[in-house]
Amino acid sequence: GVEAAPVAGGCGSSEDEELPPADELAVLREMRFVREDPEGVSDAFDLDGRASDENDAGGCYHQDFVGPNGEPGIDNAFANVLPALELAGGAAIEPLIQNSINDGRLLLMIGLDGVDDRRNDDCVRLRISRGIGEPAVGGDGLILPGQTFDSDPSLDESIVECATIEDGVLRGSPFSLRLELNIFDEYIDLTLVESVIEMELLPEYGYVGRMGGGVDIQEVKDTVATLDGIGDEIPVLMETVLDLNADLVPDTLGNCTQLSVAFHFSAATAFFFADD
Repeated sequence: GVEAAPVAGGCGSSEDEELPPADELAVLREMRFVREDPEGVSDAFDLDGRASDENDAGGCYHQDFVGPNGEPGIDNAFANVLPALELAGGAAIEPLIQNSINDGRLLLMIGLDGVDDRRNDDCVRLRISRGIGEPAVGGDGLILPGQTFDSDPSLDESIVECATIEDGVLRGSPFSLRLELNIFDEYIDLTLVESVIEMELLPEYGYVGRMGGGVDIQEVKDTVATLDGIGDEIPVLMETVLDLNADLVPDTLGNCTQLSVAFHFSAATAFFFADD
């Protein structure tokens, strides 16, 4: 496991002390939103620790999904929003996200420190940051492994001081993650909060896994309201869809303020340039 180090921020972002480069680094090469199947099954997370149905005020009267192995209380309200977004935009969202990854606009980096055993380790530091660079892309349309990028100094690194590895699967939370997604041919910044990651550590130092968290719906509304060139209909649609589907963190009036979301990803080994 990782040695305890005097890092500011604990499970949040480290603001004061610069950590040395991560022992092990990977870059996300693809991400796809977790959808639901016709039976209401969704491979996401129980983010609020409750199994809600249409009678539960704590989940804003939304029926939670069920996990692939029958787990109750799975939160992934964005799966309900996706079809409306794609209909309004006239296109699937995933290819736009893939373009953002491949052109270097959305380089999410996952770093691990202090891995003693890639099968089982009770404390590993997990670091999530953003990279800058123009990735080389292989014939399969995905970023090639082994490339070197610059670290993005404008965004804080999110750190989980003690993620665990069990049977080759790392699980860590909570952390925040800033995503820049291309929707309606416009870039929308979303911040995933109280996020959870679960990923399999592959022998060649890549990862496959999933992440989930909550998105503040007011932040999304405010962002969409500033976009030029999308007309008046889309912001109105977004506001309605977000209000109807928000399922986390009820306010004092009982209205949920966050929307749960999850995505699957794969990541390939990468490096950061050493700081001068």
